[in-house]
Amino acid sequence: MSDVVDPLDSLPSAILADILGRVADAGDIAASRLASRALLAASYHCPRVRLSAAARARRLRARGGGDGATAFRAAAANVASLLGPHLRSLALDASQGHGCPDQAIWEKHAEFDEANDLHLTSGESVAAWAATAAGPALREVDIADFWPQSCWRKADALPVISRLCHNVSTLRLRKAWLSVDGLRIMPNLTHLALESIRLDDENLSTLNGCFPCLHTLNLIGVGGLKNPKIHLPQLKYCHWEVSNVPRSLAIHAPNLVYLELKCVQPEILILDTPSVSTLKLTIDKLGPTVQVDGLVNLENLRIESSDLNSLLRLFSDSRDVRTLDLELPASAGRNELYEAVEPELFSRAIEVKLSPRFSYELMRRIVFSMTSYDCRSCLTKLLVHMPPSILTACPFIPLVNNCAPSCEVTVLFHADSSDATREAATSSWPLGFTDITWQWGTWQ
Repeated sequence: MSDVVDPLDSLPSAILADILGRVADAGDIAASRLASRALLAASYHCPRVRLSAAARARRLRARGGGDGATAFRAAAANVASLLGPHLRSLALDASQGHGCPDQAIWEKHAEFDEANDLHLTSGESVAAWAATAAGPALREVDIADFWPQSCWRKADALPVISRLCHNVSTLRLRKAWLSVDGLRIMPNLTHLALESIRLDDENLSTLNGCFPCLHTLNLIGVGGLKNPKIHLPQLKYCHWEVSNVPRSLAIHAPNLVYLELKCVQPEILILDTPSVSTLKLTIDKLGPTVQVDGLVNLENLRIESSDLNSLLRLFSDSRDVRTLDLELPASAGRNELYEAVEPELFSRAIEVKLSPRFSYELMRRIVFSMTSYDCRSCLTKLLVHMPPSILTACPFIPLVNNCAPSCEVTVLFHADSSDATREAATSSWPLGFTDITWQWGTWQ
């Protein structure tokens, strides 16, 4: 029998390795080795690998081999050893356990699991792959731990990675309790994401000192903080969702251009961010002490709060905000919403986006007060979310009357709105405002 020519033999090994790296899934890469000699050879040079405990367990169960519970951490170490200096990106995901119903119930009800087979952020687990030849070669590391095993164990993932993976530029850690004892400076780290993390760095002083070159920082649901202060001179992008209620929050970042901050009501809020051009702020109410310096470059402002009047005076007065996006919290009472809604709030903006709850309350106020607001504005773009109700006349006529000539108005109907409501609006509203450009869409 003549040998069958492999069409992939004509492709350079580097290209095949890059293709496998884009596939990334360890199981799919392993299967590809059986399909082609060229892929088999290229698989040893694959730059990116992703391992999922749940996906691996499903494959093993399908073959009648159990769920491989004790072997997942070893599999990560084996992959790192196999690829060695060729590995640039490693992603390990145990967040869904082995995909068993019992484990899903544990996580849902925050129950502890005394096993450690999926505790991926432990120092031992991290060292198993970081101490191989892949450690110094890695540029990206992404670890999602199994919360029932990690929530009650303090883990040394950060110190071990800082010691063995000093060239990592992007690091993402999820669902773990992290220690910073022994953490070393990582001058090459530019992107850090911590999500659903308990961090033993109550003021973020260790994070500031050991990650001085961060450009992007995401802190989503990071607990264990008391009076956190971000002090990063090179930081440009920051997304911070504060999970607890610290007394004070401070951000000192002279080069920050994008800030998304979600918090409750800190007594002290300090934003020393003079270069910010986009600010997205979700906050219940302002505390007694607020310090906002500069913001001379602020162009895009989104605020979700029942304290809109105070916040807009703080952030938009004496500043040329181009795009304004306003929303009201779902938890606010009707009286709070009614008092917060004033059409004059956005009279100076060029583009205004009215999110669902704000749109609803604004229309109620205009309709029930029967007042034609005279808030002459320079609006060139207006986006409104319509509530799922039956409408005949345009409920935001006072706003449209005060738009700049040739304003573009985008109306998003709720998905539950009837066809009759849509047809009535699209056929009649433009007739009363011929100089307005109307666009229509749907929101869910």
